[in-house]
Amino acid sequence: MLELKNVNAGYGELQVLYNISLKVEEGEFISLVGPNGAGKTTTLRTISGIIKPISGEIDFLDNKIETFTPQQITRQGVSFVTEDGCLFPGMSIKDNLEMGAYIIKDKEKKQENLEYVFNLFPRLAERKKQLAGTLSGGERKMLSIARGLMSNPQVLLVDEPSLGLAPQLVSKVFETLKRLNDEGVTILLVEQNVNTALKLTDRTYVLEQGEIALSGSSRDLLQDDHVKNSYLGIRERE
Repeated sequence: MLELKNVNAGYGELQVLYNISLKVEEGEFISLVGPNGAGKTTTLRTISGIIKPISGEIDFLDNKIETFTPQQITRQGVSFVTEDGCLFPGMSIKDNLEMGAYIIKDKEKKQENLEYVFNLFPRLAERKKQLAGTLSGGERKMLSIARGLMSNPQVLLVDEPSLGLAPQLVSKVFETLKRLNDEGVTILLVEQNVNTALKLTDRTYVLEQGEIALSGSSRDLLQDDHVKNSYLGIRERE
């Protein structure tokens, strides 16, 4: 469904990504993990069109999208849930959700999508008139994911969904992502909590200093010595 081929990208003269190649098949749940500053968020921003690659190709459903605008990429079926959510704090929950469906012209389809996310997040339905700026951190995260679903995406890019949340809310967010994947939504997840990401996803890419250092099934990487030593705090006894 989605493939990056030797993608180089960065910010101005600062190159962050070096020859990144990865694949996401339809229906997969993929995680991208690594230390701070490794380029994980930059990878998602490049896929979503916020950053244009210096070189390389990004293929989505057999279309080359590396030169597309973010709006064009959204119309292709890619939705990006950013780390901070990019919500409109002075607008209601319902209005924020409807902003997520701006590319959909069919009013009946918009209403259908709204009912779907309200069913997925009943708490948002109960408080649909409440201003987004008054929500708790966990509620804002849920609203961000819900808004990302309003455009009917075929792949959901999710950046650091657990950041700043209490442990019980983190569990709820990940349960929701797992449910979405079980329902057929393809997900590419960037997450600092490596242990949780590996237990939740099908495959994982480990990004270090802007390059893919390791990749494979998440289950196998849970047993990898480098991953255990560097990210899981597990060291083999001498």
